[in-house]
Amino acid sequence: MRSDELTKPGRGKKIVYRYNGDPKDDEIVLDINGEMPFSRMGEMTVRKGKRWRVAVVRNDLNMDRSAPEIPIHRVFLTDKL
Repeated sequence: MRSDELTKPGRGKKIVYRYNGDPKDDEIVLDINGEMPFSRMGEMTVRKGKRWRVAVVRNDLNMDRSAPEIPIHRVFLTDKL
């Protein structure tokens, strides 16, 4: 799959939010219909009742062969504004 297909609107995806680099706090959101917008580096967002800045965005594919090929949109957030 081409990298531009990972961010194609209307395609379902899994979004993983990581807060201040702590994997214990990962929040996973399933966007089955691909309706949620993709995050962009530097933009501000509100999650868990707090303002966060998007520090890094990475798009991957689920590499589990037993599961369908689902894009994973990893969003690393920081509260250091």
